[in-house]
This record gives sequence, C-alpha cells and structure tokens, in this order.
Amino acid sequence: MKKKTGCLTLALLTLLIVGPSPADSNQKNPYQTVPGLMDLRSNFSDGSHTIEDLVLLARSRGFKVLFINDHNRIVLSYGVPPYRRIIRYKKEYPSIMIHGSDKFLAEIDRISKKYPDTIIIPGCITSAFYYWSGSWFKKNLTAHEYDRRILITNLTRAEDYNQIPSVGNKLSFNYTRQLLPGMVIFIFPLVVGLLMLRWRGTSRFIGLLITVLSILALIDYNPFRSSLFSPYHGDAGVEPFQEVIDYVNDRGGLAFWNYPEQLSGVRKHGPIHVNTPPYPQVLHQTENYTGFSAIYGDRITITEPGREWDRVLKEYCLGVRAKPPWGISTADFHQDGRLGLKLGVFPTTFLVKDFSKKGVLEALEKGRMYSSRGDGTVWPKLDYFNVLGNASEKAFMGETLETSHFPLIRFRVSDQAMMKPITMALIRGGTLVETFRSVAPMEVEYMDKGIKPGEMTYYRLMDTRKHLTSNPIFVKYKPRSP
Repeated sequence: MKKKTGCLTLALLTLLIVGPSPADSNQKNPYQTVPGLMDLRSNFSDGSHTIEDLVLLARSRGFKVLFINDHNRIVLSYGVPPYRRIIRYKKEYPSIMIHGSDKFLAEIDRISKKYPDTIIIPGCITSAFYYWSGSWFKKNLTAHEYDRRILITNLTRAEDYNQIPSVGNKLSFNYTRQLLPGMVIFIFPLVVGLLMLRWRGTSRFIGLLITVLSILALIDYNPFRSSLFSPYHGDAGVEPFQEVIDYVNDRGGLAFWNYPEQLSGVRKHGPIHVNTPPYPQVLHQTENYTGFSAIYGDRITITEPGREWDRVLKEYCLGVRAKPPWGISTADFHQDGRLGLKLGVFPTTFLVKDFSKKGVLEALEKGRMYSSRGDGTVWPKLDYFNVLGNASEKAFMGETLETSHFPLIRFRVSDQAMMKPITMALIRGGTLVETFRSVAPMEVEYMDKGIKPGEMTYYRLMDTRKHLTSNPIFVKYKPRSP
C-alpha cells in the first residue's frame, strides 16, 4: 500500500514541477456516456421476452440502447452418405430465419417508432460452421465447433440475414459461379443415362438407374448452398468464420467474437455430443473483426496482461494488423432472472458525440466504450479515462495520442455497489505498469516516465475482479530533440 501511495505522491509532485495539469487547459469533454445492452435474445429465437418487453424492462433499469441479437439460425443436420444433403436428420429451433428476417426487422422498426427515445440496433448471433466425427450407431456422434459464435450488429436488410455464409442457411447464389464447374462430373453420366433410355431391355433399365442417381447427385451437390464448407470433411479451421466476418464487413455491419472462453461448449446434447473447447486463439487467427466479448458470464483470462488481447493489440501497433479489436460486454440474455442474472448485469457504456443510432455505432466501431459487470441496476463506472500529453493534447478510448511529453494517465472509477477497496491495473503494451487500490470513487493521475520513445503503444485499464475493462488508448511518444 505504501508503494502505491508513493507512486501517486510522485505523480502529483511531478505535476507541481511541470505546471498545471493539461486537463485544466484542455477542451471540454466532447462525449457523453450512454450505457447499453448487447447480446439480447427475444422470442424471435430462443428468448422468453418479446422485443417490446425487452425495451420496457431495459428502460425501467435506465438503459435506452439495446442490441437485439437473436440466433440467425439454430440447426444441426446429419446426412447419410452418399446423399448427405438429401437423406438426413435435421433438428431446427425457432430463429430469425424461421420467423422471417423481414418480420424481425419490421418489428424492431415498429418498436423503435413507438419508443423514439430508445435506440434499438438489429443483429444476430450465428454459428458459422460445425463438423461431424464419430458414429450414430456407436453413440459417439459429435458436432465440433458448433458453439463458436460470432455476434453481428447493424445488419439492416432482410437479405443480409438470408445470405449469411453459414452451414445450414438459406439457398444462395453467392458461390454458384464458383461451384458450377464441379457439376460436370455429374452431368456427364446424366447425359449417358439419358441416351441409354432410348435403348431397350437391360440397357434401358441401367440408363434409368444412371439418370436417377445422377440427378440425385446433382441435387446433393447443390451449387446454391450458403457455404463452401461441408460438415463432413473435418475441421476447416477459421476460414468459415473469417468468411462470415468479411461478409458482415462488406454489408456495413460489425462482427464480434462471442464468449471465446465459454465453458458450456463440451456437453451432451440429446443423442449426440457437442464439442467446442474454449477458443481464445481465434483473436489472433482471424482479422478485421470489430471486437470480442471482454466481460460475460464465464471466467475470463483473455484480457489478462500479455494474453491474446494484448497480442493482437501489439500486432496493430507494429502495423501487422489493419485495425485493433475492441472489448465489449455480452449477456447471452434469454430471460430475466435466468441463472440468477437480470437484464442489465453486463452493460457496455459508450462515449457518444450525440444520442443517436449513428452516434452509438460510431463509438462501437471506434472503440469508445468500456465493459462492466454489475447486478442489473448498478455497475462499476469509468467516469473518465484519458491520456494527456502537452497542454492541448488529450485522447479518449479508441483514439491515438502523439506527444513529445511523458504521457499522463488520468482516470476515475466509481462503484455505487462497492464498499470494499477496488484494485485497478494499468497496462501498457501488454505489460502491467502499476496497480492502484482505493475505495471508490478512485481518482488517479499517473505520469509514465517508463514509456519507450519512438514506438507506438497503448494503455488500458481493468479491475482485478474483471468487472470493469476499458478499451485501449494508443500513444506515440516522440520526445523533442535536445
């Protein structure tokens, strides 16, 4: 404790020497904070509440930003060779595709007009790919990677949902041109079979058999399928998921990896097994996604210093990655009180220029938000978090600061429900720089004289309970030449 107090005292003495805090001469905060709820299911898929019920419940708890992320499709299908797409057992549950994506969007539009002071952003959650192993007869039939989930926001057209490139989605023309050449192998025997139908006797019967089998093979091949990947050819790696990410980006949506360390992915599901181990590695195996679940219901290690999140953030700083991934809170919300969790336990708080759908989406895309876990009505709040340089230099989460001055990190944490001391970790470039322990509200000013000049790095915050996680602020420190 003495060490932490000494660090704070040193920082304050430094401020007295160099003059007033840059915050004193800085412009007023250009952003307002708006808490929102992401990853909500309604009765359009496997949720218990209507979309309007979700809006009313959220409003009663102080939330006026909701992301509705119903399942695009919940389906598992196992086919019998050689015609796996024709002779198959299929189990499907209610989803956006079952009710109709046009009806889903129309209902969100209707509720948005009824409650104009509430922002409702449509989206979905999708299982892009799974593959089979084992045998039905040996009672070890297993669907692998089915629970690798991508959370999608801001798809605004019905056809965008219909054409998501996931196994089991609707018929699509997206890959028809690419798949058509593969039909040749079936067309040739079909032509032979049709010619043999002109003959008589046994030859005609053989021709009929060849014709029927060729037609079945063509139907089973299906050049209008929604994905290039098959559940029967083993593990396809991250390619099917990257395909979904690219698809979402092309249509103006935002894609997030959901629950990368979920513990429920290995289980018995009726007569089959489901095997989806935790998948934090996808953060560095894929690219151009907007972010990932940094706080949710499971134990999280991905945000610890030096782990997967820091790995990809450092890749961005080195220019290896085109854009950094942002952290959000996701709820996997199905019913109020389910598993002892209320609506509002996992808020994401946005820094917006104006209270509008455009303003929230801009903040989400640019990383101006932080994640929390509370009890549904109160949660840890990051009242402000900035990095300051010279007199007029100030950066918020998601922004980049270029300065010739040692960076000054300022933040304030409040927690109405927390009477015990909280411990906040300051992380720079994947390394723990300092920890601060205090009873909320905690206010900290810390000047970092250990930053290396000439390199791009970042600062981010998290509490040791992992109930509060900020997004990074990037810094380029270039001291003036003597």
